[in-house]
Amino acid sequence: MLKAFVSGIFPRQDELIGAINRFEKKRISFEELEKIFRRCEEEWLDLQKGLTIVSEPSLGWNDIFRPFTLNIKNLEAGPLTRYLETNTFYRRPIFSDYPVKENSVLEQKNEYGLPFYIRSDSKVILPGPYTFVKSGEYPSNLDERRLVEKMAEIVFDESSNFKYIEFKEPLVQDLNILKGLEDIYSTFSGNGYISTGIRQKSYLDFSLPYTISTYIENPPENIILGIIDVFSTKIEDFQNIEDNVTITTNESLEFLPFRIAKEKVLAIRKLLGVK
Repeated sequence: MLKAFVSGIFPRQDELIGAINRFEKKRISFEELEKIFRRCEEEWLDLQKGLTIVSEPSLGWNDIFRPFTLNIKNLEAGPLTRYLETNTFYRRPIFSDYPVKENSVLEQKNEYGLPFYIRSDSKVILPGPYTFVKSGEYPSNLDERRLVEKMAEIVFDESSNFKYIEFKEPLVQDLNILKGLEDIYSTFSGNGYISTGIRQKSYLDFSLPYTISTYIENPPENIILGIIDVFSTKIEDFQNIEDNVTITTNESLEFLPFRIAKEKVLAIRKLLGVK
Protein backbone atom coordinates (compact mmCIF):
# COMPACT_ATOMS: atom_id res chain seq x y z
CA MET A 1 0.00 0.00 0.00
CA LEU A 2 1.26 3.47 -0.89
CA LYS A 3 2.10 5.62 2.13
CA ALA A 4 2.60 9.38 2.00
CA PHE A 5 2.99 12.36 4.29
CA VAL A 6 4.60 15.81 4.45
CA SER A 7 8.04 16.69 5.81
CA GLY A 8 9.19 19.61 7.92
CA ILE A 9 7.76 23.00 8.84
CA PHE A 10 4.72 24.33 6.94
CA PRO A 11 4.44 27.84 5.44
CA ARG A 12 2.42 30.43 7.31
CA GLN A 13 -0.75 31.67 5.67
CA ASP A 14 -0.88 35.34 4.65
CA GLU A 15 -3.49 35.86 7.36
CA LEU A 16 -1.05 34.67 10.05
CA ILE A 17 1.90 36.62 8.63
CA GLY A 18 -0.22 39.77 8.67
CA ALA A 19 -1.45 39.08 12.18
CA ILE A 20 2.11 38.67 13.50
CA ASN A 21 3.12 41.96 11.86
CA ARG A 22 0.15 43.75 13.40
CA PHE A 23 0.82 42.20 16.80
CA GLU A 24 4.45 43.37 16.71
CA LYS A 25 3.17 46.89 15.99
CA LYS A 26 0.66 46.54 18.87
CA ARG A 27 -2.30 46.87 16.53
CA ILE A 28 -3.99 43.67 17.68
CA SER A 29 -4.12 41.87 21.03
CA PHE A 30 -2.42 38.59 21.83
CA GLU A 31 -5.86 36.97 22.07
CA GLU A 32 -6.59 37.97 18.46
CA LEU A 33 -3.19 36.69 17.32
CA GLU A 34 -3.63 33.37 19.11
CA LYS A 35 -7.10 32.89 17.60
CA ILE A 36 -5.72 33.37 14.07
CA PHE A 37 -2.72 31.14 14.83
CA ARG A 38 -4.90 28.26 15.97
CA ARG A 39 -7.25 28.67 13.01
CA CYS A 40 -4.27 28.50 10.61
CA GLU A 41 -2.84 25.44 12.38
CA GLU A 42 -6.22 23.71 12.16
CA GLU A 43 -6.46 24.56 8.45
CA TRP A 44 -3.18 22.74 7.79
CA LEU A 45 -4.22 19.78 9.93
CA ASP A 46 -7.52 19.54 8.05
CA LEU A 47 -5.74 19.69 4.67
CA GLN A 48 -3.72 16.61 5.66
CA LYS A 49 -6.74 14.40 6.33
CA GLY A 50 -6.25 11.03 4.67
CA LEU A 51 -2.46 11.14 4.64
CA THR A 52 -0.70 8.18 6.24
CA ILE A 53 0.72 10.43 8.95
CA VAL A 54 -0.58 13.88 9.88
CA SER A 55 2.20 16.39 10.62
CA GLU A 56 2.12 19.16 13.20
CA PRO A 57 2.41 22.33 11.03
CA SER A 58 4.88 23.97 13.46
CA LEU A 59 3.69 27.46 12.49
CA GLY A 60 5.08 28.81 15.75
CA TRP A 61 8.66 27.94 14.74
CA ASN A 62 10.60 30.85 13.27
CA ASP A 63 13.28 28.37 12.22
CA ILE A 64 14.17 24.75 12.91
CA PHE A 65 16.53 25.60 15.79
CA ARG A 66 14.66 28.45 17.47
CA PRO A 67 12.75 26.58 20.23
CA PHE A 68 16.10 25.24 21.43
CA THR A 69 18.21 28.37 21.02
CA LEU A 70 15.60 30.20 23.11
CA ASN A 71 15.39 27.63 25.90
CA ILE A 72 18.69 25.77 26.34
CA LYS A 73 21.46 26.85 28.69
CA ASN A 74 24.82 27.66 26.99
CA LEU A 75 23.04 28.13 23.66
CA GLU A 76 21.63 31.23 21.99
CA ALA A 77 20.27 32.43 18.66
CA GLY A 78 23.02 34.16 16.68
CA PRO A 79 23.08 36.12 13.42
CA LEU A 80 20.74 35.54 10.50
CA THR A 81 22.23 32.92 8.18
CA ARG A 82 21.07 31.64 4.82
CA TYR A 83 19.53 28.15 5.03
CA LEU A 84 21.27 25.91 2.48
CA GLU A 85 20.87 27.40 -1.03
CA THR A 86 17.49 28.99 -0.40
CA ASN A 87 16.11 32.46 0.26
CA THR A 88 15.17 31.40 3.78
CA PHE A 89 17.20 32.44 6.83
CA TYR A 90 17.68 31.07 10.33
CA ARG A 91 19.34 32.30 13.50
CA ARG A 92 22.67 30.47 13.75
CA PRO A 93 22.98 28.45 16.99
CA ILE A 94 25.83 29.79 19.12
CA PHE A 95 27.24 27.44 21.79
CA SER A 96 29.18 28.96 24.69
CA ASP A 97 29.63 25.56 26.35
CA TYR A 98 28.05 22.11 26.18
CA PRO A 99 24.25 22.54 26.12
CA VAL A 100 22.18 21.88 29.23
CA LYS A 101 18.43 21.37 29.24
CA GLU A 102 16.81 22.76 32.40
CA ASN A 103 13.14 22.66 31.38
CA SER A 104 10.98 21.21 28.64
CA VAL A 105 11.71 23.05 25.38
CA LEU A 106 8.54 22.56 23.35
CA GLU A 107 6.30 23.26 26.34
CA GLN A 108 7.60 26.84 26.28
CA LYS A 109 6.24 29.65 24.06
CA ASN A 110 7.82 31.37 21.06
CA GLU A 111 8.80 35.04 20.82
CA TYR A 112 5.15 36.05 20.35
CA GLY A 113 3.82 33.86 23.18
CA LEU A 114 2.46 31.21 20.79
CA PRO A 115 2.88 27.45 21.41
CA PHE A 116 5.38 25.38 19.44
CA TYR A 117 2.77 22.69 18.82
CA ILE A 118 -0.92 22.00 19.37
CA ARG A 119 -1.13 18.28 18.48
CA SER A 120 1.20 15.88 20.30
CA ASP A 121 -0.47 12.93 18.53
CA SER A 122 0.75 14.16 15.12
CA LYS A 123 4.22 13.90 13.59
CA VAL A 124 6.38 16.51 15.29
CA ILE A 125 9.56 17.87 13.69
CA LEU A 126 12.78 18.15 15.70
CA PRO A 127 16.21 19.35 14.57
CA GLY A 128 18.66 16.50 14.05
CA PRO A 129 21.64 16.76 16.44
CA TYR A 130 24.26 16.54 13.65
CA THR A 131 22.71 19.34 11.59
CA PHE A 132 22.16 21.38 14.75
CA VAL A 133 25.85 21.40 15.62
CA LYS A 134 27.18 21.71 12.04
CA SER A 135 24.89 24.70 11.46
CA GLY A 136 26.17 26.50 14.53
CA GLU A 137 29.30 27.98 16.08
CA TYR A 138 31.19 26.83 19.17
CA PRO A 139 34.52 27.54 20.93
CA SER A 140 37.54 25.54 19.81
CA ASN A 141 37.83 23.87 23.22
CA LEU A 142 34.52 22.05 22.70
CA ASP A 143 34.60 18.65 21.02
CA GLU A 144 32.24 18.49 18.03
CA ARG A 145 31.32 14.83 18.51
CA ARG A 146 30.48 15.40 22.16
CA LEU A 147 28.37 18.43 21.17
CA VAL A 148 26.38 16.22 18.79
CA GLU A 149 25.93 13.62 21.53
CA LYS A 150 24.78 16.26 24.03
CA MET A 151 22.29 17.72 21.54
CA ALA A 152 21.04 14.19 20.80
CA GLU A 153 20.37 13.62 24.49
CA ILE A 154 18.36 16.84 24.66
CA VAL A 155 16.45 16.30 21.43
CA PHE A 156 15.68 12.64 22.18
CA ASP A 157 14.48 13.54 25.66
CA GLU A 158 12.26 16.21 24.15
CA SER A 159 10.77 13.65 21.78
CA SER A 160 9.42 11.42 24.57
CA ASN A 161 6.06 13.22 24.75
CA PHE A 162 5.22 12.74 21.08
CA LYS A 163 3.82 9.88 19.03
CA TYR A 164 6.03 10.17 15.93
CA ILE A 165 9.16 12.22 15.28
CA GLU A 166 10.84 13.60 12.17
CA PHE A 167 14.49 14.42 12.79
CA LYS A 168 15.54 17.11 10.35
CA GLU A 169 19.06 16.32 9.10
CA PRO A 170 19.55 18.12 5.75
CA LEU A 171 23.32 18.23 6.31
CA VAL A 172 23.48 14.44 6.36
CA GLN A 173 24.17 14.32 2.65
CA ASP A 174 25.80 10.93 2.17
CA LEU A 175 25.61 7.47 3.65
CA ASN A 176 29.01 7.71 5.35
CA ILE A 177 27.78 10.57 7.53
CA LEU A 178 24.60 8.66 8.35
CA LYS A 179 26.57 5.54 9.23
CA GLY A 180 28.72 7.63 11.57
CA LEU A 181 25.57 8.63 13.47
CA GLU A 182 24.28 5.08 13.88
CA ASP A 183 25.42 4.68 17.51
CA ILE A 184 23.81 8.03 18.43
CA TYR A 185 20.46 7.36 16.77
CA SER A 186 20.40 3.82 18.18
CA THR A 187 19.70 5.43 21.59
CA PHE A 188 16.40 6.88 20.31
CA SER A 189 13.64 4.61 21.60
CA GLY A 190 10.57 6.15 20.00
CA ASN A 191 8.94 6.04 16.56
CA GLY A 192 10.14 8.25 13.75
CA TYR A 193 12.48 8.76 10.84
CA ILE A 194 15.41 10.92 9.73
CA SER A 195 14.85 13.47 6.97
CA THR A 196 18.22 13.65 5.20
CA GLY A 197 19.84 15.38 2.25
CA ILE A 198 20.93 12.03 0.76
CA ARG A 199 20.40 11.62 -2.98
CA GLN A 200 22.32 8.36 -3.45
CA LYS A 201 20.40 5.31 -4.62
CA SER A 202 22.39 2.90 -2.48
CA TYR A 203 21.34 2.25 1.12
CA LEU A 204 22.53 0.76 4.37
CA ASP A 205 20.98 -1.23 7.18
CA PHE A 206 20.00 1.51 9.62
CA SER A 207 17.86 1.31 12.75
CA LEU A 208 15.56 4.18 11.72
CA PRO A 209 13.85 4.85 8.40
CA TYR A 210 15.45 7.72 6.50
CA THR A 211 14.74 9.71 3.34
CA ILE A 212 16.57 9.89 0.05
CA SER A 213 15.67 12.45 -2.60
CA THR A 214 15.28 10.14 -5.54
CA TYR A 215 12.93 7.47 -6.87
CA ILE A 216 13.95 3.82 -6.72
CA GLU A 217 11.90 0.75 -7.49
CA ASN A 218 11.16 -1.69 -4.67
CA PRO A 219 12.97 0.31 -1.97
CA PRO A 220 13.76 -1.35 1.38
CA GLU A 221 11.29 -0.68 4.18
CA ASN A 222 13.63 1.81 5.85
CA ILE A 223 13.81 4.07 2.77
CA ILE A 224 11.36 6.95 2.36
CA LEU A 225 11.39 8.67 -1.03
CA GLY A 226 11.46 12.46 -0.92
CA ILE A 227 10.08 12.95 -4.41
CA ILE A 228 7.66 15.85 -3.89
CA ASP A 229 9.85 18.83 -4.81
CA VAL A 230 9.42 21.90 -2.61
CA PHE A 231 11.94 23.84 -4.70
CA SER A 232 9.59 23.82 -7.69
CA THR A 233 6.16 25.38 -8.04
CA LYS A 234 5.15 22.63 -10.47
CA ILE A 235 2.50 20.37 -8.95
CA GLU A 236 3.45 16.71 -9.23
CA ASP A 237 1.15 14.35 -11.11
CA PHE A 238 2.69 10.89 -10.92
CA GLN A 239 1.01 8.49 -13.32
CA ASN A 240 2.79 5.31 -12.32
CA ILE A 241 3.98 4.82 -8.79
CA GLU A 242 4.36 1.59 -6.87
CA ASP A 243 1.94 0.70 -4.12
CA ASN A 244 4.60 -0.51 -1.71
CA VAL A 245 6.57 2.73 -1.28
CA THR A 246 6.51 5.61 1.20
CA ILE A 247 6.84 9.11 -0.23
CA THR A 248 7.21 12.58 1.24
CA THR A 249 8.51 16.04 0.35
CA ASN A 250 12.24 16.54 -0.26
CA GLU A 251 12.32 19.41 2.25
CA SER A 252 9.96 21.51 4.35
CA LEU A 253 6.91 22.99 2.66
CA GLU A 254 7.85 26.34 4.23
CA PHE A 255 9.95 27.16 1.13
CA LEU A 256 6.75 27.48 -0.89
CA PRO A 257 3.96 30.08 -0.78
CA PHE A 258 0.90 28.77 1.05
CA ARG A 259 -1.15 28.47 -2.14
CA ILE A 260 1.42 26.24 -3.87
CA ALA A 261 2.15 24.24 -0.72
CA LYS A 262 -1.57 23.55 -0.37
CA GLU A 263 -1.71 22.23 -3.94
CA LYS A 264 1.26 19.94 -3.23
CA VAL A 265 -0.59 18.44 -0.25
CA LEU A 266 -3.74 17.99 -2.32
CA ALA A 267 -1.63 16.23 -4.98
CA ILE A 268 -0.37 13.81 -2.31
CA ARG A 269 -3.93 13.19 -1.18
CA LYS A 270 -4.90 12.47 -4.79
CA LEU A 271 -2.14 9.85 -5.01
CA LEU A 272 -3.63 8.16 -1.95
CA GLY A 273 -7.13 8.33 -3.42
CA VAL A 274 -8.35 10.80 -0.78
CA LYS A 275 -11.09 13.20 -1.85
